[in-house]
Amino acid sequence: MLLNIGYETFVPCGHVSGIVKSDGSSMKKLRHDSIEHGLLIDATYGHKTRSMIVLTSRQIYLSSVQTTTLQARYNAIQKQQQKL
Repeated sequence: MLLNIGYETFVPCGHVSGIVKSDGSSMKKLRHDSIEHGLLIDATYGHKTRSMIVLTSRQIYLSSVQTTTLQARYNAIQKQQQKL
């Protein structure tokens, strides 16, 4: 199943290792390192970055959707998968 991270951008739920707020010095360092390694995908479409989605492949997706909203979407998908 796919997680909608905003603006018709989706990531596979099975590969999400974390959903974190984009502020803070450690997240800025993570963002900078992922840019250097070509692993950053900006899915904000010019809007303010509010969260970062870290995948098991080490890719980092930037999203303008609030972290709590993304976590709620992710949890809903996980519950739906458990019912199947």
